Formats: sequence, structure tokens, C-alpha cells
Amino acid sequence: MKYGDLIHFDPIESVVQLRDANKHDAARQLVNTYVISDEMADRLVHLVIPQLQFDEPADNKGLLVVGNYGTGKSHLMSVVSSLAADASLNDALHRDDVRQAAGRIAGRFKVIRTEIGATTMSLRDILIAELEENFDKLGVDYVFPESDTISSHKRAFEDMMAKFGQVYPDHGLLLVVDELLDYLRTRKDQELILDLNFLREIGESAKDLRFRFIAGVQEAIFDSHRFNFVADSIRRVKDRFEQVLIARNDVKFVVAERLLKKTAEQQARIREHLVPFAKFYGNLNERMDEFVRLFPVHPDYIDTFERVTVATTPTSNSVRNN
Repeated sequence: MKYGDLIHFDPIESVVQLRDANKHDAARQLVNTYVISDEMADRLVHLVIPQLQFDEPADNKGLLVVGNYGTGKSHLMSVVSSLAADASLNDALHRDDVRQAAGRIAGRFKVIRTEIGATTMSLRDILIAELEENFDKLGVDYVFPESDTISSHKRAFEDMMAKFGQVYPDHGLLLVVDELLDYLRTRKDQELILDLNFLREIGESAKDLRFRFIAGVQEAIFDSHRFNFVADSIRRVKDRFEQVLIARNDVKFVVAERLLKKTAEQQARIREHLVPFAKFYGNLNERMDEFVRLFPVHPDYIDTFERVTVATTPTSNSVRNN
């Protein structure tokens, strides 16, 4: 008996880049290949989509998608932003409940996607430059005031969305940012405080405007010891953001349903193969369904993978705080 007889291996050939979703064909492929667990469906239906929609009054907040490297964080943000930008992609979803809920946001947004690389620019300058560059393409005539001429950016966001609404009266504006945490880790004390204050203003702007913000981070920044020295700023940001956690069960579901998909007959053969070994392992019988779905990967491998942290070059902040 060979592994090829027991599983249908569907390799994931490349790492998802957020900007790939700017192309229609790539966006459709990303939506079509996204595997949604029951838990993730619940988060999409009851958290993500309600926070993005703007037809009903709500205390809308920014969204932080939290997931370690390799857990599908960028894929999730690509899918959500693709649906928000193009209603025709809604039929590519494989779950009826998510498809129905996504109708509230499908095609309702103009979407701007960006990934933050190695830079010393402030978060404000990075995001404003991205917005202004895309406004030129969208035909929106707006330039942000210089930072040293204003005391708050909320008025600037109000003016921005007023100009945006003149061109797109029926749409909202969605800004999606990947690799935010890697960027924040490089910032020095005063720089980080200013960045977090700007992030808070973005979250506050979502409450009263059709402006929405999604960012991807590798860990829950609100609970991270790395930012203890700016705890007050973090708390203020937390009030205006919701976290969308990619849990280990979501990863296991993707592995079982995409990488290692099996027919009922293949699952029966694997179960028959594993049963004789059950007496040697304390919990194999109790977890037999899980072992069968993930075979030949041990289920605890996923749990271990979730605990792996990625080593980064220490900055002055990380050296001081570790």
C-alpha cells in the first residue's frame, strides 16, 4: 500500500502575496481555493463581515488578522478583500452560509492592498502615500495635510472620505495591510507610540465613515510582552480593533481538506491500518477520526507548529525588553 493510494495530495505551490488579489483571475483562484472550517465560517459571518458592512449603523472597528507564518493569514485577507471588491467572486466560495453573509459586502468597496517591507518611514507616511497613489488611479482628488499642520487625523479622514464619496457615492474604501507586526517591531520608542496613535485614529474612523482597515499580524499584539513598554498606547488601539484569530483547528482543517484530502474509501483503509496500533497509544482510539483525516501527518504536529516562533534580528527595543 502506497501513500498515493490513500490520499489525494494537492500541493500549495507558492506563498500567497496580498497584492496577487489585485488581478481578477488570481483573486478568483484565491477565493476558489480557500478552505473554510466551521470555526472560521463563524468568525467571517459574525465578526468580519459585520465589521466591514456599512448599510446598518454599528460600532465598526478595524480588523487585525492574527496568524503565524504559514497559517493562511494573507490568503484570508486576500479572499475577504477580493469579495469586497468584486461581487462576481462571491459564487466561488464553497460555503453557503459565508456566501450568503458576504452578500452584504460583495462589490461594495474600492480596495487598496499593500505590504510593508523594510523601511524607516512612519506608519502614517507609508499608508498615506499608498492612499494618495491609489487615489490618482481612482480619480479621487485628495491630498493629506502635512503631519505638523494638524493635531488629529480624524478630520483628515473625514475630508478624504467626503472626496471619495463624490466619486463613489455607493462604495466604501477598504485598506488592507500585510506584515504590520514585523514593521512595528523595528520601531523605536517614540516612533512606535506615534505609529500606534495613528493606528488608533484609523480604527476610530471606521465608526462613522465608510472607511475600513484590515491588517495582518503574526501574533496578537495586544497580548505581546514585546510591547509592554507602550502598554497605554496598545490599550487605546485595542478599543478600536477586533482580532480575527486563525486557530490550530483552522490549520488542521485546511491540511485535511486541501493538502491531504481523502475519499470515504481511503479513510476506511487508513482506519483499518491504524486500529491495530491503538493499544500502543493512549489516546489514539479517542482521536481516531482526527488521525485518519490528517494521515500521514500526526495531529500534534500542527499544535507544535503553532508554538514555533520565528527568530528576527534584535532591535534596540527587543534587546531591552527580552
